[in-house]
Amino acid sequence: MNLLRSRRRTAVLLAIAAGLVFTGCTTEEKDAADSGSQSGGPAPVARVAPGVTDDSIKIGVAYPDLTAAKQFIKTDHGDYQATFNALIKKVNDAGGINGRKIVPVFGAINVLSPAAAQETCVKLTQDEKVFAVIGSFNANEPLCYVQTNKTAVIGGPLTAKNYAQAQAPWFSDQRGGDEVADAMALFNQGNALVGKKVAVVAPVNEEALVKEIVVPALQKLGITPVETALGDASNRDAAAVAQQMGVFIQKFQASGADTVVVVGGSGGEFPKQLEKTSYRPRLLFTSTSQVGTYLNDPSAKHDYSTMNNASAVALNTLWSEPRLQECVAAVEAAIPDLKGKLTDPLLLPPGEPQPQVSVDTACRTLSLFQSIAEKAGRDLNYETFQNAGLSLGSYQNPRMVDKANYTRENPHGAIPAVLWNYDPASRKFVVAAR
Repeated sequence: MNLLRSRRRTAVLLAIAAGLVFTGCTTEEKDAADSGSQSGGPAPVARVAPGVTDDSIKIGVAYPDLTAAKQFIKTDHGDYQATFNALIKKVNDAGGINGRKIVPVFGAINVLSPAAAQETCVKLTQDEKVFAVIGSFNANEPLCYVQTNKTAVIGGPLTAKNYAQAQAPWFSDQRGGDEVADAMALFNQGNALVGKKVAVVAPVNEEALVKEIVVPALQKLGITPVETALGDASNRDAAAVAQQMGVFIQKFQASGADTVVVVGGSGGEFPKQLEKTSYRPRLLFTSTSQVGTYLNDPSAKHDYSTMNNASAVALNTLWSEPRLQECVAAVEAAIPDLKGKLTDPLLLPPGEPQPQVSVDTACRTLSLFQSIAEKAGRDLNYETFQNAGLSLGSYQNPRMVDKANYTRENPHGAIPAVLWNYDPASRKFVVAAR
């Protein structure tokens, strides 16, 4: 079943509203996803150094501008510019990177404008000619930098399929959906899916993820989905979204599905419409982030029985992780109004502002850029930067419990995904016992 088509921003809005985004919207072929590595390795890069002088490194910072979306979603990620400036100042005050100070150029992305990401890319690469761009990226957005404009990127969903097209260094802590094959195996722990009738729902812009990873991974377990729904009604049209999800739910129920794999951007809307029915399949989410638009919605009283026995797959994170807390302390010192407000998201009441999101994004991407650039040495260019990242090895990403391992085969660090289970008491997902 393939119903309707839409603009890609639908899934983006669902993702950003949830807060901390750890998975993307694009996919890789099944064999590469199963192996967890990037087939073929990186393409050679030019020995060039745009934006680098004897005493400075100009970097771009891409981040979502949520101002225009306030009429559709109620979320607050904090002040991205102030947060990045605070952490960049910390690096510069300590001597910079091998004697060079970081000079940031900011690029806000209007999340409601289909052209905004492209416009920001052109500004940072062609107008500003930055050395690298760090921050927040969705779906295929990094390709404008690493492929079209041959500019380095830190962050974003780094899939093997997209990485094969990169013409500049690219490193991240996100695999962009390639890890979802592992997720199906985690969902099947203890043969939990054996004998179940499984349906799959996803936004149409994640069709490749469904066809190339989710369905083959289920089939590998001996499970053929009884229904697969791909939809993309614009979130600007609440009635259309509700109607579309209602059709999906009816079809799932009629097919006898007792388990639904909810992929990516569908995580926020599917349970919202499901609660209007008496149908209660077990929900398995490929991300903890998008479903947060449902769990953290302060504007309505929901029937959270939809979440009974629900599970999700995401990276194992810990707010008290020491490197992240160093960033928190620096941001609080620079922005006194945030003192005491940068707390564990798992303890944050639903509907509250989430300034933690900008801190998390800034800390993770800037720290990784700094570590690679420092290893590259004083002779900083794309060749030395790429070689440094591909030999970085064991690395502690801020907020991550499991260490990354950056190698030629793993420019995403190969951080393992873990199973999270829904806790009715806290109305949040918590890491399952390992």
